[in-house]
Amino acid sequence: AGSNTAFAHPILFRRIEDAKRANPALRLIVVDPRRTDTAEAADLFLQILPGTDVALFNGLLHLMLWEGLTDTAYIAAHTSGFDTLRDRVRDFTPKDVAAICGIAEADLVTAARWFAGLDDTEGHGGARRPTLSLYCQGLNQSASGTAKNAALINLHLATGQIGKAGAGPFSLTGQ
Repeated sequence: AGSNTAFAHPILFRRIEDAKRANPALRLIVVDPRRTDTAEAADLFLQILPGTDVALFNGLLHLMLWEGLTDTAYIAAHTSGFDTLRDRVRDFTPKDVAAICGIAEADLVTAARWFAGLDDTEGHGGARRPTLSLYCQGLNQSASGTAKNAALINLHLATGQIGKAGAGPFSLTGQ
């Protein structure tokens, strides 16, 4: 999200390509208003309208909550204030978010299921497949950057996709 990784982080992008070749089940979702080289490699490209990142992430969380894709044990053990967050995303229905973001509702549903890591657990012993988010300046350097980052991190917390191998939010900063 918010990065043309193929152009701005080519060494990392080669590692992503290598990982995908080694594991064809690995899925790449790209979120960007621009159709970039990174988007061309995506299994699912969410070409959102500029400035709709928070709506997208809140819509994904809404779907995860109402479809039972969250990790309630992880939420109870590692978060606080989650009831407030659930109330905040209640109105981010798939139909409304798809319209706000300019994407297909079916793509939003697919992205939520893939992110949660429960759609295809074969080979994972029924456990969630790990989800790693790579994001950069499109999220970080924005007037609403804190809200964008928090909304993405909330997805990881809601699904327990943090603090374990291959999962978590990862900012691609230049340092």
